[in-house]
Amino acid sequence: MSKQEISKYLPVDSTVVAAFMIEGRPMAISCLVTSEAPLYLFTKDLRVLDVAYPVAVVLVWHRGVDVLKGEAEAVGTMPWKSGNVLEIRRTNLKEVDRRVYPRYSVRVPVSLRSVTDVQSSTVIAVCQGETKDLSLGGAWISMDPPLPKDSLVEFKCEIEGEQIRALGLVVHENKEGLSNGIEFMDFFDDSRERLYAALKRAA
Repeated sequence: MSKQEISKYLPVDSTVVAAFMIEGRPMAISCLVTSEAPLYLFTKDLRVLDVAYPVAVVLVWHRGVDVLKGEAEAVGTMPWKSGNVLEIRRTNLKEVDRRVYPRYSVRVPVSLRSVTDVQSSTVIAVCQGETKDLSLGGAWISMDPPLPKDSLVEFKCEIEGEQIRALGLVVHENKEGLSNGIEFMDFFDDSRERLYAALKRAA
């Protein structure tokens, strides 16, 4: 992408979550944009030093009430100030809009493995919930207690005999209603196709 396009979506000082899949497990790192072209992301999270580069990365951030997503390649790190800078290339940014996908009122049990950044420390938890609605773009899930906003989750469920596994981000937290809105960022294996087929059968 051009510098003008990156500036439109990810200006300097924007906060962004960089999500990696490491050995089949999600890893979320909170970052700050320090440069637009090349795109550099600063973090104090030392786990970036353990990643084998280059590696695919999903970038997720908020612009007002909108959620935006980028697919990119992290090519390496360099020390900077009190942390490290991730160098990002091959960036493809877009807005995430669940409304483009039909929502289905499907109630199925789900298992979520959440990865949350709390004061620069990573907290991992496994919790259970139930979908209120489900689509190819994400799900609304009853959860007590709900997960914090911006938690990265590994989503698992079975619907119509299909095993579904996806990488998602908590974009809405409803403490009063004990529920979470989750955007799917990526699917494991052929889970997207299996979910599409299952939702069609359940409709």
